[in-house]
Amino acid sequence: MQNELVTTTSKKKIAFVVEFNVVKGYYPLERTAILAKLLKDEEEVYIFLKQCGQEAIEIFTDLQLSPILFDQLDELKTQLRNLGPDLIVQDGKDTIVEQVEQIRPFCKTLVHFDDFGEGGELADGNIHALFEEVRENTARNILGGTYAFAVKDTLKSIADSRVSNELSDPPHIVVAYEDGDENNLTYRTLRHLTQLQIPLKITIAIDSQYKHSIEDLQMMVLSRRNTKLLKDEQALEKLLPEADIVICNANYTPYKVASVGIPCITAAQNERELNNAFPREHHGFIHLGLGRKMKQSNIQNAVMELLLHEARRERAVRKQFQLEIHENNEVLKSLLLDFAYERHNIVSL
Repeated sequence: MQNELVTTTSKKKIAFVVEFNVVKGYYPLERTAILAKLLKDEEEVYIFLKQCGQEAIEIFTDLQLSPILFDQLDELKTQLRNLGPDLIVQDGKDTIVEQVEQIRPFCKTLVHFDDFGEGGELADGNIHALFEEVRENTARNILGGTYAFAVKDTLKSIADSRVSNELSDPPHIVVAYEDGDENNLTYRTLRHLTQLQIPLKITIAIDSQYKHSIEDLQMMVLSRRNTKLLKDEQALEKLLPEADIVICNANYTPYKVASVGIPCITAAQNERELNNAFPREHHGFIHLGLGRKMKQSNIQNAVMELLLHEARRERAVRKQFQLEIHENNEVLKSLLLDFAYERHNIVSL
């Protein structure tokens, strides 16, 4: 009797569902675009984007991806029912149980990224880049680790182009509180830095999510030499090639900095960011805690520590590169394919 070998060449249908969230910013949309581009040559990939403005759409068009726009959950349900995906990957929002229960019947497997809502417990996998140091009653479906940050090609290029970590003359500090800056830490940080009586070049990076007075920043910028303001949707990215030190929030931004390898000081914009375990000393960061309680002496001491001690800067960059963040995309691609093909050997990394 001849043995029969059963094979399949059919591609899996993978649907990404993503929407902008003011707390998490635009990065979840970037992560979706990166992963969709990685998978689209091997599998059937669809992107469902909740309408939220042209900036969101451009994230995908820049990578030659065409998202399917939707407004309401019923509209999304109809699309997913007709598609019948093997895997749905949700990113951007914290889900509620009712939303997930309505989508669940239309797919074989459901994966969420950084979902802190109750709906995340219903996913087959909930992959966290924003993980806490110690969690009580951790759901069994949570896979948490630094590998969960997908890296843009432009960040890899910037890392390759940086030939040295020697300080510029004068040293260049970039201040970038992304994802809204609800407590205006940009202004607070700049005010503290202007009191340092040493030669410095300071550039403030802001984007369209910054809702505070730009005029107030401009007045302070004009009061000090070598101090500038850059308003651009990719302000931080444009400044990373020449930054000696970055001061930023404690959400996804520290991952961007670590992927390039730059000494970094972080301050949390809110209580949720305060719990994020990634931007800490063991990964090379100086973490100042909750930004709205930040004292002038604390941030000035942190800046001077990095400026005065070359070994401290080198240690920061070494710890960042030890994380091998540039390998994350392939790790995430393999992990999503494991879910799509329902391989059952998935373990927390």
